[in-house]
Amino acid sequence: MRKVKQEREKEGMVRKFVEQYDELREWREKHPEASFDEIVGQVTQRRRELMGELIGQLALHNGSGEVVAGKVCVGCGEQMAYKGEPPREVLHLEGETELKRAYYYCDRCQSGLFPPG
Repeated sequence: MRKVKQEREKEGMVRKFVEQYDELREWREKHPEASFDEIVGQVTQRRRELMGELIGQLALHNGSGEVVAGKVCVGCGEQMAYKGEPPREVLHLEGETELKRAYYYCDRCQSGLFPPG
């Protein structure tokens, strides 16, 4: 099952790269006087989109976190409450992505946890 999902993700990434490659070639044809910095700006924007998606895929490679009863807070030892899988935007120099991972919250410490850490 995991191999099938990975193959679909890989095919999607390759398809997006080809689309972006074609877009960049078309953009370059329309902008023959573009400076090197303008070209880099176009490439960087698209690279960040691709890398954001890849980062998200790799971050969730082993799943979105466990949904288990009895998860204990490392700070106080109280049981943590499962709060679902809220989307979390992750910004990085390499790209941006949104992750949906299991989230636990400790009422006593008022701290949260996205497993595995």
